[in-house]
Amino acid sequence: MKRYFLLLCAFFTVLVMLAGCEDIEEITDNGEIFVDKEWEIYPREHLLTKPVEIEFWSANSAVDLHGVVQADLVDRFNAYQKETYPDSYIKVNISFQGGYITQNTKLQAALIGKTNPEIAMVGVSSLALYLDNTVDMREIFTYDEIRDFYEGFLQFAMYRHKFIGYPFYASTNIFMVNRTLAESTGMHVPTVDEIIADPENSIWTWDYMKELTKKISEQAEDEDVYGLAANGPALYESFYTQGLPIYNETATEVLFNNEAGVKALNYWRSLVVEGNMLNPVLDPNHGTKIQGKFVEGKVGLLWNTSSIIKSLYENIHESRVEQGEEPLFEIDVLPFPKDSNFYSNQSGGALIVFNNKSESKIQAAIEFLRWLQAPEQTAYFSINTGYLPSTRAATETQLWKDYSEINPLLDRVISLMVFAPQGDLKIPVGRAKALADDDFSKYVKGIYYDDCTRDIEAVLDECADRVQYILDTNGW
Repeated sequence: MKRYFLLLCAFFTVLVMLAGCEDIEEITDNGEIFVDKEWEIYPREHLLTKPVEIEFWSANSAVDLHGVVQADLVDRFNAYQKETYPDSYIKVNISFQGGYITQNTKLQAALIGKTNPEIAMVGVSSLALYLDNTVDMREIFTYDEIRDFYEGFLQFAMYRHKFIGYPFYASTNIFMVNRTLAESTGMHVPTVDEIIADPENSIWTWDYMKELTKKISEQAEDEDVYGLAANGPALYESFYTQGLPIYNETATEVLFNNEAGVKALNYWRSLVVEGNMLNPVLDPNHGTKIQGKFVEGKVGLLWNTSSIIKSLYENIHESRVEQGEEPLFEIDVLPFPKDSNFYSNQSGGALIVFNNKSESKIQAAIEFLRWLQAPEQTAYFSINTGYLPSTRAATETQLWKDYSEINPLLDRVISLMVFAPQGDLKIPVGRAKALADDDFSKYVKGIYYDDCTRDIEAVLDECADRVQYILDTNGW
């Protein structure tokens, strides 16, 4: 009997160990989109036999530009459905949460009581939170349709072998360039086309950009002119252009506390110390202030999200030309410089379809998503909001081509999305990633405090400890 008991214990111990190994294996990578599997795709036909209402939660505000355009698209879809399927139409009710953080908080609470919407917009860094609650996008879109996406907008697609969200609200970090001011230095300022044509031999390196910002600052008669403006060090671009990760693939371990991290922080602080960049910690309204300074022509390069390109281009170029006036200056875009390679990050939001609703409501949400994803709707949304179209088909529409004749900058940014992570380097996707990134941006600014005198390695240690704590306590 005793022997039997010991064997039974050993058997269950092995089972636990095997289960543990499977769990470890499961969370050490996020998998690939294109696997050798036949997916059961939701029907494309309109199969409803009676009207169905679904809820769509937007992370935007009802009164901001993006929210207004989303509401307009919902109205268009509802009108199309009512006209096309008068006896079995889909009606989408849109509501606005006013921010990604608020959206996540409300969605997490709603999921507990199953009062969540059928479809929602969430930030790409938060997709991992909804692993168990969503329909895999490969059950909605075929591999051929997914291959039409620009690769750079699929960086956050996979988490634990699931394609969670459709990247409809696509953007990336970019340098807005006052080309008039930059070229007045006499230095050659490369174009996006030049960089794309021969990235390996491009002169657009971190050292070259630093020299350019130095000359812009030094030659300016106005001491209030700076070569570069930013909100602080760029986490992903500083490392991924070196070909190095910042976290492991599932965002549970900090990997930036090393020589590469010290190198990056020394670079970003030297820009301020040498007078080429405005110190980002001196003014609580720094982010708004530097955008204003760029429009005034007092900043050579502005690091920001591509989602501001539309409004800046309108203020600096488009509206003035329409009034018969000269543009304030020639405005352009450039990627982050390279170290060993170039890299363009993915930011913005994605659409997720929840799997805890009735089949008819899930099917209705998918029909709505597919309608939004169609080239004409995607192009219309991008033109009116400044978000980047995430599919090649959208950029091939006449609607988009006509807009690109007016504002060519968004097309230039899209072309940079070929610079995805190199080789085996993976973008980290995990439940705590968004919180970790946010804390990094706060703690890393320690390099600028006390008149830029704090020890950089000490700042990096503190930042890494804080971020690792966030990953440990929130990466469930």
